[in-house]
Amino acid sequence: MSDTGKGRKLSFFGSIYFVEGAVLTMFSSYMIIYLRQFKLSFTQIGLISAIALLPTILKMLIGVLSDRWSPFKLGHRKPYILVGLILQGIGYIVLPLISPVESYGLFVFVSLCIGLGMATYDTTTDGLSIDITPEEDRSLVQSAMVGGRASASVVAGLLFGLLAARGLWNYAFWGIAALSLLELFLLSFVQEKPLEARAEFDRSAFREMLKPAYLLYVLIGTLFPLALYSTYSMLSVYLKESFKVGMNTIALLSAIYGIGAVVGGVAGGPLMKRFGRKASLYAAAIFTACATLFVGLLPSAGLAWVVVPLFGLAFGYYETTYFSLGMDFADPRIAAFMFSVAMAFGNVGIAGGSALSGLLVDRAGFRAMFIVYAVVNLLMVPLALAMFRLRKDLAK
Repeated sequence: MSDTGKGRKLSFFGSIYFVEGAVLTMFSSYMIIYLRQFKLSFTQIGLISAIALLPTILKMLIGVLSDRWSPFKLGHRKPYILVGLILQGIGYIVLPLISPVESYGLFVFVSLCIGLGMATYDTTTDGLSIDITPEEDRSLVQSAMVGGRASASVVAGLLFGLLAARGLWNYAFWGIAALSLLELFLLSFVQEKPLEARAEFDRSAFREMLKPAYLLYVLIGTLFPLALYSTYSMLSVYLKESFKVGMNTIALLSAIYGIGAVVGGVAGGPLMKRFGRKASLYAAAIFTACATLFVGLLPSAGLAWVVVPLFGLAFGYYETTYFSLGMDFADPRIAAFMFSVAMAFGNVGIAGGSALSGLLVDRAGFRAMFIVYAVVNLLMVPLALAMFRLRKDLAK
C-alpha cells in the first residue's frame, strides 16, 4: 500500500470499529438503564437483549454469503457494509421514538434490525480487511480496528453518561445514527479487488478449517476471551466489593482502563510487525497472565490506578495480536466465513467464562478466580508453540 492509500484504509477500518464500539458501549452499559426508566422487568429487558444478539449467531452465514455472492456484481464486501450501516443508522433514528411499553414488539424488532445491521457490516469488514491488506500490513489494520473500538468505549461511554444524566437519551441514540451514516462517506476510502482478481469461492477451501493448526488457533481463540473478558467483566464489582471503591472512582478507573486498551491495541500492530507473530503472541499471553495476576493480588485500592490501565494495555495488545493472526489463517476463498467462525468460538468462550466466573467467585472468591484466569492465559504459550510448529510459515 502507498502511504496515502494505507492512511485512508487505516482511517476507514479504525472509524468503522469506532462506530461498532459506540454501539457495543450503548448496548452493554446503558441500554438496561434506559429501559428501566420505563419500568420494564429484567425478564423483558433480557428478552430484548437476547433477540438483539441473535444476528451474532448468523455471522457465519453472513460470512459465507459474502464470500459466495456479489449483489449485482458490485462487490463481495462493500454492498453488505453499506446495507449494514444504513440498517443500523435508521434503527437508531427510530428507536428512541418507540415506547418499549406501548410498542414492545416493535421495539424488539427494531433492536433486532440494529443487531443484524451491525453483524452484517462487522463480518464483511473483516472479510474486506483480509481481501485488500498485504500480509505485512495486517497487524497495522488490526491495530486500527482494536484501537478504534477501544477508544469508542472511552469517548462514547463518557458522552452517553453525560447525556443520560441530563435525560437526553434521544441525542445519544441519534449520535450513533449519525456516526453510522457518516461512515458511508468513509466507505469510499477503500476499494475492493476487481471480481476477476479475487479468489473465487471454492467448497474445497472448507477443508482448511479441519487442519490441526487452525483448530489450535480456534482453541486459543476460545480460551483467551474466556479469561480476558471474564477478568474485565469482574473488575468493577471486585473493586467495589473487595476494596469499597465508590462508583465515581470506578467510572474514572474504567476510563483509564479504556485508554490503556487503546494504547495496547494501537501499539500491538507495529510491535507485531517488528518482532513477528510468534514472539508477539507469546508476549501477549505472558503479559496478560501477569496483568491478570496483579489484579488478583492487588493489596490496596490505591494500586488499582496502576494495575487497571496495565490490564487495559494487555487487553488491547492481546486482541490486536490474535486478530492479526486470524487474518493470516483465513483462506482467501472463504475469508469472511473462516474469520467469523473463529470469532464465534470466541463468543462461546465469553459465554462460558461468564458462568465460570460466578461459580469461581461463589466457591473460592475473587482472588482465586483471577489466579485461575492468569493460568489459563499462560496455557496459551504451549498451545501457540504447537500451532506454530504446524504452521512454520506463520512463525516469522
